[in-house]
Amino acid sequence: MTVRAAEPSELDTVVDVLTEAFHDDPVSVWVFPGAGRRAVALSIFHRAMVRGTLSAGGHVDVTDDLSGAVLWTPGGEEDVDGDAFTGLTGEEIGRLAALFELMTGHAPGGDHHHAQFIGVRRSAQRQGIGARLMRHGLDRNGAVPAYLEASSPESAKLYRRLGFRDHGPAFAVEGGPPMRPMWREP
Repeated sequence: MTVRAAEPSELDTVVDVLTEAFHDDPVSVWVFPGAGRRAVALSIFHRAMVRGTLSAGGHVDVTDDLSGAVLWTPGGEEDVDGDAFTGLTGEEIGRLAALFELMTGHAPGGDHHHAQFIGVRRSAQRQGIGARLMRHGLDRNGAVPAYLEASSPESAKLYRRLGFRDHGPAFAVEGGPPMRPMWREP
């Protein structure tokens, strides 16, 4: 299986992959608590994040079979237009705003790449696809450190296997699940 840059015609599939992969993620469940509503809201959210990644000069990588995707942005360069969240409720936008503010406050400064939303379709999980996606981006980014927030204990285990280390204590929005900031030197 190879990893490559997503083609523009594949961006809807990337949104679908991330929406499926993050449906039961603890942070997604907190931001979008209604299970029935979550798939719709996650689709709106991930579409905005994919567009923001591309407009910030980041990378959207996929596996050749489109079973997995990852978003990489230059550190501190996330560029999401607030209008991109049209269709989300006021409560959902409020929870996202609180989460983004907290994440921004914990993000490191300096030159680095931010790995966001590493997702694999449920039917393809636990087959090493997430690790392949991450290695591809880490190799491409070469001598630049990498940062991410692990949203579950399982994802933190994967990132530790790839050389990431804790970057300060876990943090959480009041009432939300913890996120673990992690850093990897090149």
